[in-house]
Formats: sequence, structure tokens, C-alpha cells
Amino acid sequence: MADVDLSALKGRRSLALEIATRATDPRFYAALEVLPNPDTVLRRLGQSQDVYDDIVGDAHVIGELRSIRSALLGYEWRLQAGGDLPADLRALELCEAVMARRPAPGMTWSDVVWTMGCGVFRGFAVHEVVWERQDRVLMPSRVLDRAQRRFVFGVERNELRLLTRQDMLRGIELGELKWLVSRHMASHDNPYGVAIFSACFWPYVFKHSGFKFFVKFVEKYGIPWAVGKYPPGTPESDQQALADQLAQMVEDGVAAIPSDGSVELLESTHSGELVHERMMAVCNREMSKALTSQTLATELADVGARAASETHRERELSVNASDRALIENTFNELFGWITELNVQGAVPPRFEFYEEAEARQDWTTVIDKARRYVQIPAAWAHERLQIPEPKAGEDLLPGFGTAPEPPAGAMFARAGASLVQDADLDELLDALTGRELQGQVEAVLAPVLELAREAPDELLGRLAERYPDMDDAALQELLARVIFVAETWGRLDAGSG
Repeated sequence: MADVDLSALKGRRSLALEIATRATDPRFYAALEVLPNPDTVLRRLGQSQDVYDDIVGDAHVIGELRSIRSALLGYEWRLQAGGDLPADLRALELCEAVMARRPAPGMTWSDVVWTMGCGVFRGFAVHEVVWERQDRVLMPSRVLDRAQRRFVFGVERNELRLLTRQDMLRGIELGELKWLVSRHMASHDNPYGVAIFSACFWPYVFKHSGFKFFVKFVEKYGIPWAVGKYPPGTPESDQQALADQLAQMVEDGVAAIPSDGSVELLESTHSGELVHERMMAVCNREMSKALTSQTLATELADVGARAASETHRERELSVNASDRALIENTFNELFGWITELNVQGAVPPRFEFYEEAEARQDWTTVIDKARRYVQIPAAWAHERLQIPEPKAGEDLLPGFGTAPEPPAGAMFARAGASLVQDADLDELLDALTGRELQGQVEAVLAPVLELAREAPDELLGRLAERYPDMDDAALQELLARVIFVAETWGRLDAGSG
């Protein structure tokens, strides 16, 4: 690595240069040509990343991984066009064609999604893209996951390098548009990413070491002790014979002893959780924290508060969303390559995860609330709800085109607003007499006005009892409508008098 003259890096000329590189780092060993993996566990123990395979074999860890995989693959995925121009739509068409077939023989895109997601647990994951010409376009024919142990990162630019038989130390430099890298929490000092399995290593070791002593404890104290008594002066040979009989009794449950001897069974007693069992439970919780950022889903630990469980669930969902974003970025890089090679100047499509049921429920709530204030195009609503627009003559479900009957609380809350929706208040008051206005709203507001007359000071509480499904904001709006109607009646009465 060439020396850098820092004294010359002054003024505006240095703005276009990289200065704080490894060439100027006093703590970096300049003779290195590739970066060692800075994983503290692997470096201090001299272990390879194969140790992570042993961690996956733990029953608790594999259970957590199956849960994470299920949550990840439970999401649907789709491609969104990068723009509305013909070139953008052409790029979308090409990428959808890639996703419509298998990534490789014997593989599915679910397998690719999961192996990309495993970059979170191992620090990074690499997939090789094999291209082929199809008609007039260059398309990926295979997307293959590759073993992490085959790759290192170079010193100069943190570039990915492949270890081969010809170069097992430095590896060979790799070209562009070929290798997809999914990295978790990578940085300049650590291009290998942060491996979650590294945080599981010591809990895994202590847990399995504890198993050995736990088994010894069970063997030693889990079976009652057989104690034989013999009279004084018994020859040593007879004592040994009695001991052999007792040992046989532990295995077979049957023993023959002299008539003048006796046998007692002594059972060990203990209270509370065994220290070995407690230690293994702690190790399991530590690994759960590393893998899912929560523990209540697998280890209750005598905690049953709903608020605590909801907090743990929110943390787990946020971590899952972050992991999905890593996979989305990797796919978007692939689609960027396809667009660059085949549709110059087009905006590449975007890969995104979505959960169909939750997405529809969220948009239903948004549309229902927004339609009170703005006009919503029907085509936009159909697109967000993923419901096709009906065709002419097509059978429709009952109730289409009619508004559902609103709950009583919501009807009261909107009563005042409906009076002034289509006309100015003064014009409305001029057009309606007190009797006509009363006929319009009495049927709707009569129960509320009755509550107001009976206990005006307790009106809000009485309304909450009468309409328990209404939230606080709706109740306050309802009170405002009642006051509005009362003032309107007062103005009409004053005008008629």
C-alpha cells in the first residue's frame, strides 16, 4: 500500500480525495491485502464460520429460526413500476418475467428470499447471477446462493473477492453485475457485517456445557439411593456382595439380601428451580433476544403483563421489517442491473413485501375516514384495496352502492354537520321553520337531548355508557353537535318571536 503525503492534502484540492483511508490509519497493518473478519468470537477462538452451523443445530435456535422464516415468507411480494413511461413499464415487464420462473433448478424464490435473509444471522450473504441472452435481451437465467466461507473483502475499496484453489489467501477480484451481496449492519471497518449468531455463541456454549452437568446431576440425584445395613462383624466379602446386590438393584429393581440385613431408599429433595435448569433458561433467553429482540414469545419467565407482551411484539415486528428491507434492497439491485442492461434510461421497478390482509385493513380505515373530508377516486380506492372494478353485467355482492347503516354514535356525531353540508347556515335557517327543523333532527337527536335534560353535568359520562363503541373524540364532537342544534333552535325561536 502506497504511502500518502498528508502535508500535501490541504486546500480545495483535497475535497475530491479520500483522506481517512486505511493507507493513513496508524492502527492498520499495511501488509494485509484482504481484511480479516472482525467478528470477535471467530477471531479470538480461531474458529471459522462453520461454528454457526453448530449453533443452528440447537433446538431453541432452530425453533426461533423457523418462526422467523415463517414470518418472512408469510408476506407476499410484488414489483412496482418505477414510473409511467413506456421504458419504465418495459423494465417492469422484464423483471416480472424473471420472477415468474424459478431462480435455479430445484430452487424457488422463497428459498432465495430466505438465504438473503440469512445474511442477518451470518453477517452477509452472497448470490451469484448467471446471465444469458434471450431473444434481444440479456436476462438472469439463475440466481444461486454461495457459501459465505468463499468470500473475503479487499483492503483498498472493501471490494468482494472470491477465494479459489489458485488463490486461497487473497482471492480473485470480481467484476460488476454478477454478485448480489446482502449485508447486515455493515460499515467501512467491518464490510463483513454484524453476525447475529456471534451474539448467540457464548450462550450456546454455556447452555451445552450446563447440559453435561445437568445430566450428571440427574443421574446422581434423580434416582433414590439404596442403603444396605449389615450387622457388625460382617466379613468384607459379604459387605462387597451386598454392595453388588444394591448396584444390581438400581438397574433391575430386584435384589437378594441376607435375612438379617436391611435396605433403605433415600431420596434427594430440593426446592425451587435447579441452578442448571435456570442457567439454560437464561441462555435461551439471551439467544432469543439476539435473534428476535424479544423473549416473551418463547420464554414467559413468569411475566404475563399484556403491555409487556405487546411491547415485545412491536419490537419483533420492527426487527422483521428491517430484515425485509435488506432483502428488498438486494432484489432492487438485481432489477437495476436488468434495467441498465436492457432498457437504457428507464427507472427500474421496486421490489416490496406486503401482507395482503393487513394492507387492505389499513387502507379500508384510511379511505373510510378520508372520504368525510375529500373526494376519493373510485379507481384509486380499488387499486389500494386490491379489488378489481366491476364490469358491466357482472354479479355484485348485495349492498353495493348503498352506504351501510352507521352506528348510533357516529350518526349523532355527524347530525349537525349534515344540516349544513349543502347550504350556507344563514340560508338554511331562512328556508326552514322551527317546526320543520325539529322534524328533521328530533328523531336523531332525541335520545341525546333527553340525556342532556336529565343530567347536563354528567352528559359526557352518560353518553359513554349509552354508546360504548365511540371514542373520546367522537363523544366530544357529539357534544358540539348538541350545542349547535340547541343554538340553532334558539335562533329560530328568537326569530319567530
